[in-house]
Amino acid sequence: MFCYLHTKQTMSIEAAIAHAIRNDLDIIKVMPELNALPIDQLQDHIEGYILDIQDALYRTITQKGDAYLRAKDAAGLCATCLEDGVTLPPEILLRMCQTIVQLNILDAQFILDTPEGTTLYYAKIDIAA
Repeated sequence: MFCYLHTKQTMSIEAAIAHAIRNDLDIIKVMPELNALPIDQLQDHIEGYILDIQDALYRTITQKGDAYLRAKDAAGLCATCLEDGVTLPPEILLRMCQTIVQLNILDAQFILDTPEGTTLYYAKIDIAA
């Protein structure tokens, strides 16, 4: 007899933030100065910026964002991040917060990162008809 035990796991805040950065952050829009940088400086400049944004989002969400995550309030989470000094254009930050909120309630389990850079999750979702 085969028995499958399913435990609900929400995506971690770190993973949700990383996913939102990967999918929703338009690096050229938030860093127009990249056009003037020499190619050999691009990677370090971009990596530093992304790490700073990731740290700022993580700090704000873990310290002040729990109520917004539980309420599924992406706009409130966005406003809190802006007030706390996250330096992203509001429309980009709102999109990222929407992704973070959606992923926080998603019943998902990390499977793997493909060689092409795509992250694969097993997800179980309920759809209201």
